[in-house]
Amino acid sequence: MKKILKFIGFLVAIVILFYIFDAALMLWQLTPITTASKYQNVMTLRWHDQSLIEHFPGKIPSDAKNTRFYYRAGFLQGGSSIELRVKMPTNFVEEVLATYKQKAKAVFNGAEKLDRGTSNPDMLPKWSFLTLPPDENEIPGTYSLLPKDFKILLLSSEPYKSNPTDWNHGKATGISISRQRREIIYWAEDW
Repeated sequence: MKKILKFIGFLVAIVILFYIFDAALMLWQLTPITTASKYQNVMTLRWHDQSLIEHFPGKIPSDAKNTRFYYRAGFLQGGSSIELRVKMPTNFVEEVLATYKQKAKAVFNGAEKLDRGTSNPDMLPKWSFLTLPPDENEIPGTYSLLPKDFKILLLSSEPYKSNPTDWNHGKATGISISRQRREIIYWAEDW
């Protein structure tokens, strides 16, 4: 009888350790990375689809100011998100705008909350930004709409299973640029 109780106790301990490990792993997966010094590590080792981040710089430019970074890994059915926000010299901002405006699938204005219907044929899924401080939010009480001076350049977007009306899951990439602030936000989502 003692051997059976020891064995049951051993099994209970294994199950408890498994759940502790599982909870720690889930917490690790769900905790966003916001430290800019981890940017290159995320870009090379953690982001799963390199085609979505081709427009991102390989490393944070040395002359970047006010750098903000956000990365959240996907977990189960939750999506992945990555953003890099930098303030750059005017000529750099103009060069990026000229390059990517030609490549953009669509261009939208900041503070423009788009519906998911016919007035948004490209189905821009990105209307909230994670590197935007609450005090810069154009419409108080909403989830980080970009201020009006930003242009949102949608570089690519595709729904899951190539169904143009099913945007429950999908992928999107783009760049948001403010000439006035000299800021660029590189972003990608896979949800």
